[in-house]
Amino acid sequence: MHMTLTDHETDVLRDLLHDYLPDLRREVARTDQHEMRHLYEERQDLVERLIEKLEPAAPQESRPATR
Repeated sequence: MHMTLTDHETDVLRDLLHDYLPDLRREVARTDQHEMRHLYEERQDLVERLIEKLEPAAPQESRPATR
């Protein structure tokens, strides 16, 4: 699936995911049931990857040079 978001939508989605992540981390930490813990860990991983993808790109001059 491919989805196009406006800058505003991207900002709101990133903020929502940032707000959700601490609660999800708490659920992972306090869940004893293996299946539920695994589900929460998968969700946490997905949320973290989505946040990373939604972060604005750093300006060219601040990126380290690659060779």
